[in-house]
Amino acid sequence: MGWGIVGHPRAVDLLRRGIAHDRVSHAYLFSGPPKVGKRTLALEFARSLNCERLDASGSPPDRPPLPPPNLGGVEGGDPRRSADPCNGCRHCRLIAEGKHPEVRLIGVQPPHRVVRVADVESIQSDAALRPADVRRKVYILEQAELLHPDAANRLLKTIEEPPEHVVMVLTTSDAEATLPTIVSRCQQVRLRALPRPELAHYLVETRGLARERAELLAALGEGRVGWALEALADERRLERRTRLLDELAGLVDADRMERLQYARSLADRWSGHPETVRETLEAWLRWWRDVLLLQRRVEGIVNLDRRDELEVQAARLPAAAVAAALASARDTLLMLDQNVNARLALDIAALDLPRSERAA
Repeated sequence: MGWGIVGHPRAVDLLRRGIAHDRVSHAYLFSGPPKVGKRTLALEFARSLNCERLDASGSPPDRPPLPPPNLGGVEGGDPRRSADPCNGCRHCRLIAEGKHPEVRLIGVQPPHRVVRVADVESIQSDAALRPADVRRKVYILEQAELLHPDAANRLLKTIEEPPEHVVMVLTTSDAEATLPTIVSRCQQVRLRALPRPELAHYLVETRGLARERAELLAALGEGRVGWALEALADERRLERRTRLLDELAGLVDADRMERLQYARSLADRWSGHPETVRETLEAWLRWWRDVLLLQRRVEGIVNLDRRDELEVQAARLPAAAVAAALASARDTLLMLDQNVNARLALDIAALDLPRSERAA
């Protein structure tokens, strides 16, 4: 038994204590970087709330009183109540497989870029119905910062006056961008990236990775276990990174026209596949940050496998030009999400790249 969560001990402890003491909030806001484990934690919480090892009252049926045990690390709760899912009952299995009808994931549905009013209305209509065979209906609404304003206002009504059998779990990468009235009505649970050595140790001991590869994934994911596990399951992610960094190296040596041609290819992809453009700019961000760190003799680079190339650029490129390229990539990401002219923004980002002596 157990929650199966890598890291986040404080968050897990808070939720387990709420279950053990029967003090579960009606709404939670899980905040933290993308791929840090927010969805995984929400699903484990849903399993713990609805595990079949407890009857509808929250206690095992026909069981005599027991002396108070340590409830999986949660002391002082109901001695007959557990805070951990069994991981084997029907509810636990269905929730883990994403197939439970009373535990729903709601988020942005492509090609839309926001959580729509219709998505929230589906929650409201379903929440009004009593659960069929679980104690709690759980709605996990992802990317709460992307709620359409009308959808956010509708959701607020449900959070303010929720049915007693409903638990809402909102997740966000940016709590400050989420409607303040929603944030104020949720119990906040903040998740932070793991220290890189801790994540690397997990990948070595649990996933059987070689130390060097584990350290690379931990660094590239910046301590985000979800990112590392996705990269481990999909080799194409690291292959794309290699291609993007090779292209970036070529752009440093490219002339103005070659840079503009590359920028135009990115702009052409923006409307149909914006995630590939974001991935490109994020690779630029990490690269130029690494160059700056080496120039300042600070540890913490993420592209560990390309340290030699980074050191060459750190020695040859002016620090001011590297800092300008870093700022430009960051600003371009922000502007693209604000629906600016993608072609113009990407042209500027490409022209702002540092220039080697060969390209000057």
